[in-house]
Amino acid sequence: MQKSDLSLFLDLSNIPTTSFYENLVSDFIKSKLKEYDLSFSEDKWGNIEVILSGETEKEVVYISHMDHPGFEIVDKIGDNLYKAKTLGGLPKLCDKENSKVKIISGNDHYEGKLIPLDDPNSDKFRFVNSDKWLNKEFVLVQIEGKELDYPLPVVFDLPSPIIHENEIITPVADDLAGCALILETLRTLKNIKMKYSIRAIFSRAEEVGLLGARLIAKSNRISKESIIVSIETSSELPGAISGSGPIIRTGDRATTFDNSGEIILLSAVKELIREDSDFKFQRQLMDLGGCEATAFSAFNYRVTGISLPLINWHNANEQGSVEPERISITDYQNALNIMTKVGNLDIVENNEYYKSLIEIPDEAQRLELDGRNNARS
Repeated sequence: MQKSDLSLFLDLSNIPTTSFYENLVSDFIKSKLKEYDLSFSEDKWGNIEVILSGETEKEVVYISHMDHPGFEIVDKIGDNLYKAKTLGGLPKLCDKENSKVKIISGNDHYEGKLIPLDDPNSDKFRFVNSDKWLNKEFVLVQIEGKELDYPLPVVFDLPSPIIHENEIITPVADDLAGCALILETLRTLKNIKMKYSIRAIFSRAEEVGLLGARLIAKSNRISKESIIVSIETSSELPGAISGSGPIIRTGDRATTFDNSGEIILLSAVKELIREDSDFKFQRQLMDLGGCEATAFSAFNYRVTGISLPLINWHNANEQGSVEPERISITDYQNALNIMTKVGNLDIVENNEYYKSLIEIPDEAQRLELDGRNNARS
């Protein structure tokens, strides 16, 4: 089985990123693709695509997003004090607890802290009455002794990624874990003869409305016959536990997914279990949030997903304070094995997958009612 040394993800997840400011992550990904001698394209919205051609026109599309929740400085309020717009779901207490942040300017960053901003429109924002999520559109950022040219991105100032026992503890798992998994999959499959073609997409601005994915889906540049697989992280749920394997995602908060995509992933899992009977995976509808599969589903694509159960999703612990995100190494490794195993599969057809159900056994004839039973009914 494929086994990662995790160095790629550790390096990638130490790069600051938020919606509309994915440039540092994008540069890292493009540098790795060049290192792997893989051709790629970048569309007018900044989404990156790679295609590994298979022997058939059947295509599986892996998509992950390059952004993470954060803030954007949009105005100056006073000396050393700036107004920042929230980008995505953020921990409820991050401003009240004066969480440390980094203001990113090119390759430089400056240290600051968050301060609450009284916002009369809070009751109209998306997280009304939430116990965990910040219900404010704006916060204040305080930075000492530095005049800033804005707009500028702001991210939480958290320790660099580390491995602790069977966990990776990192500032950003959502969704740089997905990006790292796709990069490792491309590196593994690039010289392998495959039945399926594999398309990889690294998208932008997922955290603020699935924007990159929606633009790609609306463009119709991907065949409707393709299977879209969202590779991402999502909060732990009952039945979706960190360390118990990656999740074959059957749906999210907005929709249920397509079975024809899921059976490809389940076929890969079946092969992996033949190789190792202890191979771990889970199957679950993850309904706390949306993902890019939903964006494609809205445009009538067939979709499914692989999700890593995430602790401290969006850097929020159970109390709503800021903490690093955590994922299981087992879950990461097994997700990588599912993704690469798809490259070794023969084409999976629905009729073949369900053959044992479609072919009715002779014993079923015992259910036929004879004349007397029909008469009594």
